[in-house]
Amino acid sequence: MVCFSPDDLYLLVSAVDNEVKQLLAVDGRLHTNFDIAPTGSGQNYTRSYYMNGRDYIISGSCDEPVVRVCCAQTGRRLRDIYLEGQNARSLMFVQSLRGDPFRHFHMAILAAYVRPSSKWEIIKVNLLSSGQHSSEYQKGQHLCPSYRLGT
Repeated sequence: MVCFSPDDLYLLVSAVDNEVKQLLAVDGRLHTNFDIAPTGSGQNYTRSYYMNGRDYIISGSCDEPVVRVCCAQTGRRLRDIYLEGQNARSLMFVQSLRGDPFRHFHMAILAAYVRPSSKWEIIKVNLLSSGQHSSEYQKGQHLCPSYRLGT
C-alpha cells in the first residue's frame, strides 16, 4: 500500500511482513527505511500511515498484535502498543489503523481476534494518556492495550 504525506513531500510504502519505507515523492529516492523485524510470514500484510501531519508513522501488520509508532524523519521506533484481549488466549491482530487528523497523538485501530468467527474491534488510543483510561472502545469486549517502549 502507498499513501502520500499530508504535504505531498513523501510516499509511505508498506508491503508484506513489516517492510515499511518512506520515499521522496519528487523522484522516488529512499528517504527512510523503518527497520521493523520481519516475522517470516508471506501473509503478514503491513499497513502504515502518517500521524500528526508527517511527524510520525504508525504501522501494524495483520499477523501481529502490535502497533509501532516511529519518527518519520529518522525511522527510530518510539513506542510499541500491544493489543491484548481480556485473557491471555484472546490474541488480537491489527487489520487497519489511522491517525486522527484533528487530534495529535490520537489514533484508531481496527483489530480482530485470532479466531475467524470472532468479531472485530475499533480501539481509540490517546498516546498522551497512560493506563487503561487511554483507550475508548467500540463494539464487543473491552480491550486492554498495554504500552511498552520499542527497541
